[in-house]
Amino acid sequence: MADLRPDIGGADIDRGQIILVGAFALAVVFVALALVMNAAIYTENLATRSESAETSNAHAFHRATETTATESFRYAHDVHSGDHDALNQSVEDAIEAYHNATRRQQAAHAQLTNVSVASTSPGVNITNTDDTFDADDGTDDWEVASGVRQFHTFRLDIEGWPDSDSEELRVVADDTETWYMNVSFDGSEYTVGVNDSGTYSTCDSSIAADFTVDFAAGTVDGDDCASLDLASESGPYDLRFENGSVANGDFTMLVNGTAGSRVTDDQQTQVLYSMDVDLIYWSSDVRYRSTIRVGPGEIDG
Repeated sequence: MADLRPDIGGADIDRGQIILVGAFALAVVFVALALVMNAAIYTENLATRSESAETSNAHAFHRATETTATESFRYAHDVHSGDHDALNQSVEDAIEAYHNATRRQQAAHAQLTNVSVASTSPGVNITNTDDTFDADDGTDDWEVASGVRQFHTFRLDIEGWPDSDSEELRVVADDTETWYMNVSFDGSEYTVGVNDSGTYSTCDSSIAADFTVDFAAGTVDGDDCASLDLASESGPYDLRFENGSVANGDFTMLVNGTAGSRVTDDQQTQVLYSMDVDLIYWSSDVRYRSTIRVGPGEIDG
């Protein structure tokens, strides 16, 4: 090891020792800087990995909760369809059981979670397979559903036209000045048109046989019809059939609303239209909150 003691034998030796001392000092500084930088990089990487892992855990918990909510919603309708109170109780019980199980599991990993049913929306499934669009009591112009805000499905199956000289079949949202869809038949072809606030347009399909008008998909006989835009209408509105006896066929709808007074009990089934589930996931690094909506095929109206 170099001798750092002063040598009174010459100035050159003094200068060499000073340079050597300076080199040692610089070396110590560089080593210290390297240690500080490495520690900072390590700490940052560790924090990044920790935060990334916690974010992934939160997202995984969200996906698991969404799956559970969807399955609970489906199970409730398999077992309790037809009773809003029973449906509500079923989904609330299922989500509460899931919350209790996951809360204990997550707490073991120093994570706080909370899952609860925030709200449910009542709905009704209305289906008629009597081969006509008039009411069960024979009324031609009648209200099928009221207070409609949204719909999952809404479909007419046109299966015949007894009299080609008869009036057109209409589906009316509120009144004829707002929105209606009409179907007419000239003896050889059907015509489907839409009146939207005074502007009338027809769908392009040339139809000679049985066909379906699908309001949710916006199609006529399987072809797109841009004017068939009931989903863009602001709810709530009432849905009526006019001249229901002029055509043969069936209809079905699942709406966020209530059935009309002339809809018979065997034509309607109470359902939950949708459900909102609140989710909270807290850890030392992540604060995550979300609302999961369960409403398969939901169409805004």
